[in-house]
Amino acid sequence: MKVSPYLQFNGNCAAAIVFYENAFGVKAEVYKKGNDFIDHAELDFGDGWIGLSDTPPGEEKSTFGNGGISISVSLGNVNEVKVVFEKLSEGGKVFEKPEATEWCECFCTFEDQFGVNWSLMCGAE
Repeated sequence: MKVSPYLQFNGNCAAAIVFYENAFGVKAEVYKKGNDFIDHAELDFGDGWIGLSDTPPGEEKSTFGNGGISISVSLGNVNEVKVVFEKLSEGGKVFEKPEATEWCECFCTFEDQFGVNWSLMCGAE
């Protein structure tokens, strides 16, 4: 079984796609693009993916930043964590800067400019 997060945006999904492509160095596959909104897109990470779309017209708007959900990404080394952190946290709110912890080589948490909570890490045992 694979579980993949799915993020819905309030009309700014196209901007989020460009932001995440740049931060992670990946490309999104946009399956459908309506006149003013993204119907569905996927950021491919090889072993998994993140789905994205705009909230369809007439549906309740999406709300991030509730603190209840965070996307966790395991990266290969400390430098990768720091590079992705610098890109993803730009314009957001940092909770913990990248640093060593008792349980991994490097860990950080933050909210990005779209209100999505992230945890980045490497060297977790």
